[in-house]
Amino acid sequence: MTLKKRKIQGIWSSRWTFLAAATGLVVSLGNFWRTPQELGQNGGGAYLIAYVACLFLVMLPIAIAEVRIAVRARGNPIHAMDQLAHYAKASKHWSLVTQIACIAALLLAVNYSIISGWLLAYVAKMASGVMDAASVDVVAKEFQELLASPELMRFWQRLFLVMAVSLSALNVVWGMAAVLRVILPVLLLVLVGLLYYGYALGDFNSALRWMFELRLEDLTWRGGFSALQHAFYTLSIGTGALMAYGAYFPSGRSVTRQLIALAVFDTVVLIIAGVAILALVFDQHIVPGSGPALLFISLPYSFGNLVFGDIAGTAFYLLLFILSLTTVVALMEPVVAYLVERWGFMRWLAAMLVGAMVFLMGDLSISSMMTDSGMRWWSRSLMEWLDILAANVLLPLCAWCFVLFAGWRVPKLVYGVREGWFEGVFFWLWQALLRYIAPPAVLAVLVVGLYLRIAA
Repeated sequence: MTLKKRKIQGIWSSRWTFLAAATGLVVSLGNFWRTPQELGQNGGGAYLIAYVACLFLVMLPIAIAEVRIAVRARGNPIHAMDQLAHYAKASKHWSLVTQIACIAALLLAVNYSIISGWLLAYVAKMASGVMDAASVDVVAKEFQELLASPELMRFWQRLFLVMAVSLSALNVVWGMAAVLRVILPVLLLVLVGLLYYGYALGDFNSALRWMFELRLEDLTWRGGFSALQHAFYTLSIGTGALMAYGAYFPSGRSVTRQLIALAVFDTVVLIIAGVAILALVFDQHIVPGSGPALLFISLPYSFGNLVFGDIAGTAFYLLLFILSLTTVVALMEPVVAYLVERWGFMRWLAAMLVGAMVFLMGDLSISSMMTDSGMRWWSRSLMEWLDILAANVLLPLCAWCFVLFAGWRVPKLVYGVREGWFEGVFFWLWQALLRYIAPPAVLAVLVVGLYLRIAA
């Protein structure tokens, strides 16, 4: 029996295009607003070592399995799992894993679209000079006013979604691929420029000590789990997005080498971003926050009180906006591809329908952020509950089920292992990690991560 392949969406023209697309997916806001603070609080270099170990020994084998299966099936994630389950004589219900993963990806896209709207708003704020020489209180008030205005948040979210849908609607081969190949070099140039800016005007030495000084005594079990959790979210395991892009991977190229390069590149971006951000914040002698507090209070204050801060700040928020845009497009891709390949939709229509779903859920999420909203339960807004459902339940649950299927039910032939002793040893090692290390690690992300999130 052979797998039924579909090539409606086309094939990336080169490995570089796949790397550019996958980079847009995995290099996310977490590298900028969460990991730098986690590094400093959990042992600096000790945390970084734990993170790299989790990334390459636990999560990378899962990503390799996702892309290899997608390349073999040449279709959207739902089609790939359905065909593979049929080929392996397994239950057809395994395709539910990717169906739920696609739903989780859309829920994540909802929150990303709202936060991306904030980023767009801050591109305008930094360019206008409103943060110049502003105090911390003034900067905090600017952010609070944005959060208190649902009309303003809806405006910026809609503007962002227009751009995301427009990019998603492009043809995979000559449209989206061309845009992504241009975006990646631009991101690199802006990132290197910000690093130099932090080196020239920030407290560079303090940032280096915060991130790289080896403090084993500060690495608690929670710090180690945080490293595992961040490695899980880094490669967007469980969303189906990597599988969707993997279906367009060019034939005859090494999936493993490309994904190793992707993981290395993401780690380099994490380090550069962390050093640049912390150098600027430490120079102002304020404690770096985490999450929105770092991104929308600490950093705008730092840029506002530095030479050429308006220019550097505008470039920084433009960088984050572009990263967020490519991430949302990637999260939309599994459902867009499914509508095109399974139901015959025109790609532009599929992108508009998916964008409309994200918009409607985003509109409800924005309404739930108001203190007088009826969509708040147990002191959490609908937006927070959707994030918990997607990030802490559906993603790790789908990933755990996928790992069991990929490790124990998928025949070796599907992975296209070449003849030779080196390839045989590598496959044995990779399969051992996929079967025995990845399942308990992903289960821990599900159980422990959900407990810590609910108890917070």
